[in-house]
Amino acid sequence: MIKRRRPTPPYLVQVVADLQWDYFREVALGARHYGFETGRLRFADHWLEHELAEGIEKLVMKRGIHGLIIPMHSAADFKRVSHVPVPIVNVSNSLGSPGVPLVTQDDEEVGRLAAEHLLDNGCRVFGFWGMGMQPYSEGRLRGFTARLAEDGFKPSVGRALGTSRQWVGKLRAWLAELPLPAGIFAADDSRALTVMRIAREFGYRVPEDLAVLGAGNESYWVDFERTPLTSIPLPARAIGYQAAALLDELITAGKREAPTRRLPVSGLVRRKSTDILFIEDEALRRALAFIRQHAHENPYVEDVARAAGVSRAVLKARFRKQLGRSVLEEILRVRIDLAQRLLADTTLPTSAVAERCGFPNSQRFSLRFKQSTGQTPTAYRKRSQAYAG
Repeated sequence: MIKRRRPTPPYLVQVVADLQWDYFREVALGARHYGFETGRLRFADHWLEHELAEGIEKLVMKRGIHGLIIPMHSAADFKRVSHVPVPIVNVSNSLGSPGVPLVTQDDEEVGRLAAEHLLDNGCRVFGFWGMGMQPYSEGRLRGFTARLAEDGFKPSVGRALGTSRQWVGKLRAWLAELPLPAGIFAADDSRALTVMRIAREFGYRVPEDLAVLGAGNESYWVDFERTPLTSIPLPARAIGYQAAALLDELITAGKREAPTRRLPVSGLVRRKSTDILFIEDEALRRALAFIRQHAHENPYVEDVARAAGVSRAVLKARFRKQLGRSVLEEILRVRIDLAQRLLADTTLPTSAVAERCGFPNSQRFSLRFKQSTGQTPTAYRKRSQAYAG
């Protein structure tokens, strides 16, 4: 075989993506933005299906491609590129670790965020509906289970295994045995919608009987049903950007290493499918609803008790007994949650975030934020936005 000359930037690369999915469209855009911003990568034309029939290895050699970004969903996908003589970065977490570089999200953190959301809603019965034994699904299950265990809960677990007919039957049987009301985290948005469909067949109400959330925040799926779906956004564009950066490093170094980079996940888009408080105590429900609406105003305990229709002493006792925290701790928790979303999703200065969340000044905000999260607001923002490109 003729030895290829060491390439120099801008490197010619190919992004092979499943463009029917929002996630991989965003990955492709992130990779392209890295190339546009740095000038270190240029992109080959999209390969058509009839060209792919020639084989990726032949196309790489014919076009002079220096590197690939490609989602490997299966062993067949890995085999298809195993002999390609250029660096490859995988952007799918469906295969595990096949010995190639991987850039993906922190799936355990996805599961933790889902658990925290359901716990915050007062949920006490939990279910997880996963996608077979897919690594991304199992990672989300680990995070979900670990976070629930911290509060003394254990989820019921079901998995979509076998043919579609078989796993839909398993889902029906699994849902039929789940005590109501319950909160269900599905491994992705598509699976979450299937849960909602079967729940509707049973006559279950969403969210009153089943609060359902997914992951991916796919624009098509979250608004597909009459009840919009709560979902956890994944950093797809950031994954593409970092995949391109990693590919650049590998081409430059001339190495075939296999590092894995897991990007942080933060925030959750709340929609009607989980817009429920699973608390029988009506006064406590009113109190929590008031706190959610007014926490940024830093209300007094007396204000919350007045909204709940009970005395201050009764409210404090019920909070401790049923939630395991004080009224003030709940107010602070909601304020910190708002601050995290503003830090991750906006470019507001820290002083403005502090003001919107009801803190008197940036210093007080930074102190409380670090006590609650273990990080300063600046460090949290850097962690959340470090890979945004």
